[in-house]
Amino acid sequence: MTAFQPIRDLATGKVVGVEALTRFVSSPLKSPDQWFREAESVGRGTDLELLALETALRAAADLPEHLYVGVNLSPRACLDPRLSEAIRRSRMKPRRIVVELTEHSVVANYADLMAALASLREDGLRLAIDDACNGFSSLRHVAMLSPEMIKLDRTISAGIDTNPNLRALCAAMVSFATEIGSRLVAEGIETEAQLALVTGLGVHAGQGYLLGHPSVRPEDWTQWKEGWGRT
Repeated sequence: MTAFQPIRDLATGKVVGVEALTRFVSSPLKSPDQWFREAESVGRGTDLELLALETALRAAADLPEHLYVGVNLSPRACLDPRLSEAIRRSRMKPRRIVVELTEHSVVANYADLMAALASLREDGLRLAIDDACNGFSSLRHVAMLSPEMIKLDRTISAGIDTNPNLRALCAAMVSFATEIGSRLVAEGIETEAQLALVTGLGVHAGQGYLLGHPSVRPEDWTQWKEGWGRT
């Protein structure tokens, strides 16, 4: 099943999008990371990613219509022709979908990846680089793929109120994102101090427990139409 976590515009406080987070109901309980690792170990990693995508897009039909939906996918899943088929079969318009490319995934050939996503991006699908500033790969992804969004790794938010170096890094990323025409999203915001700092530095949007917990309940999703109501 899918939980959605709200993403808020930091200038207005309004929810502008959500991130789709896969949840598994099982006994004994396993984390989503465990499920995906086990699927990968038996050669079914991409199959599980695409199943999670289809599950998320079905659930997203109950979201307020103005929200975009961020879905996490590996480069390999993006290269799979079933991705386009799954999106076109869904009730979600490509302009409401943001593919969040995981930072730790290796991209063997950027030209192939851009070609695989070209048609969907022409139809309005957007690309985000996830966990940016958590490793060299993320900056290379940004440079080569021209994403519409950059999601700052949660370690930046977690230490931004105590570490001046992280504040400087965040400020530099704000300038960088503005220069290349990308929107910057800060992940992992959990305190008012962190929120005040990333907002003051000019980060466009934010996500974290302070701004809203992940929820599988449609009645929570309906509260994200406007304002700062937090679940």
